[in-house]
Amino acid sequence: MMLLWKLLVLKSLMGCLAESSVLQSPVFTKQPGSIVFPVDSQENNRDVVFSCEAQGSPSPLYRWKLNGTAITPKSGSHYSLSGGNLRISHLNKDQDAGTYQCLASNSFGTIVSREASLTFAYLGNFKTHRRNSVSVREGQGVVLLCGPPSHSGAVLRNVQG
Repeated sequence: MMLLWKLLVLKSLMGCLAESSVLQSPVFTKQPGSIVFPVDSQENNRDVVFSCEAQGSPSPLYRWKLNGTAITPKSGSHYSLSGGNLRISHLNKDQDAGTYQCLASNSFGTIVSREASLTFAYLGNFKTHRRNSVSVREGQGVVLLCGPPSHSGAVLRNVQG
């Protein structure tokens, strides 16, 4: 009888050890990357999605921060959360530009992703004022100075003219 009891206790302990080896704190499998969003009338209704994935047991729950402040997606908000992905719709450059971070948590802890920024790129119009004529001799070089238009971001576009 004593041997049977010892075997049952040993089997129970082995089961607990096997279960505890499966449990783990979250570990990122995908972290968000920075996004440069071009501001023009054709793309104003496009959504932006920051992606974040983590493994853990139990499965992690996700939260997001913007500039260190918690984002609370709720009904009617332009923020929505699907798994670890944060979707931002109806973008507002004054409200949504900044540094985002994903937090993945389970009962064993919380991990914080690297910072990912959302910036808005734009290119203003070139100045169209007339310039004075410049005369040079054939073969000589000349420098014509021009001021670049107001701009932000590094979005490359095909220019057709």
